[in-house]
Amino acid sequence: MTSYDSAAGRERYRLTVDVHLILRRDGERGAEVLLSRRAGDVYAAGLWHLPSGHLDGPHEDMVEAVIREAAEETGVVIDRADVTLAVTVHHRSPFGGARIGLFFEVRRFGGEPRVMEPAVCDAMGWYPLDAPAEPMVAYCRAGLDAYRAGRPGAVHFHQPGDPVPYRADGPDRTRLLPGAGGSGGGKSSRRTPRRAPRTAVGSEHTRLVVVRGNSASGKSSVAAGIRDRFGRGLALVGQDNLRRIVLRERDVPGGANIGLIGTAVRYALDAGYHVVVEGILYADRYGDMLAGLLDAHRGVSRCYYLDVPIEETLTRHASKADPGLLLQVTERELRDWYRERDLLPGGFETVIGADSSLADTIGRIMRDTGLAGLSARTD
Repeated sequence: MTSYDSAAGRERYRLTVDVHLILRRDGERGAEVLLSRRAGDVYAAGLWHLPSGHLDGPHEDMVEAVIREAAEETGVVIDRADVTLAVTVHHRSPFGGARIGLFFEVRRFGGEPRVMEPAVCDAMGWYPLDAPAEPMVAYCRAGLDAYRAGRPGAVHFHQPGDPVPYRADGPDRTRLLPGAGGSGGGKSSRRTPRRAPRTAVGSEHTRLVVVRGNSASGKSSVAAGIRDRFGRGLALVGQDNLRRIVLRERDVPGGANIGLIGTAVRYALDAGYHVVVEGILYADRYGDMLAGLLDAHRGVSRCYYLDVPIEETLTRHASKADPGLLLQVTERELRDWYRERDLLPGGFETVIGADSSLADTIGRIMRDTGLAGLSARTD
């Protein structure tokens, strides 16, 4: 859209504004979002997308628009007070047209979602927030990536010839934007760091992965597997290595290893490395440090919690081949250390259950973070 600027004697550039609904609920395995599949004579037919649409005109504000689109497309009823602005995405199609996309989070609504416009939508369903349906419209995936990373904005500009759907091995056009003070809007709206964020670290190209869980949950094996699969250019920062080996320190509140972990991660990100940080990393002891890293990181960040019940934890520990470890760590100690679902505040952590195999967990994280489509260092 354009209009004439009489003072400058030229047309003023304008963009179409579209609205997107992140309708969210708590499923059995974690957060889920509603997705619909486009059909008919529309852009990206056959691809999954968030329920969305455009403002009808100057009489309609953006909140009214997303509420109206939700009713028209899904049949759900939303109260204005339950609408939260989550992410803004400046996106451009492979064919050149650009728009501003506003992504709104809604967690409370009335009715059951269903296909209301079969001419332009042929399927609808709930999908895990961390594993959305594929194939998905690429800029919509960018908006969800920003939302999951707690970033308030993103730029997703296709280049001519780019595929319309998101592909893990395709071109990475997503550029996540930090909020004021380096804080991501999505995370900050659900979790307030108790310490001010430090200087931004890494780049828009680096990846930060946090893998947490109880002892014997498999976090160290997952982290090592990610590094082995990716190759050079990915740093592995292990809590136990820095705490027990480097510092020979007990895991206590305010311990020196907490700051050392943060320093190591920041250094590696600033040096251009992707980073996987793993450990038990109790939320009440390490939460502030991790929050600071997530807020400060310029690139894509993902957090995972390996949720393994205590009995399965004991079984896994007993099956370890190292007899010295079995003598060193007793069942009583495992029970003392164990914390059930010790999740970070904010609800942005992806929970992976004990039924996920090592290979499946590694593959999932590689895909989620985009590491599967990035190249290892060759220098």
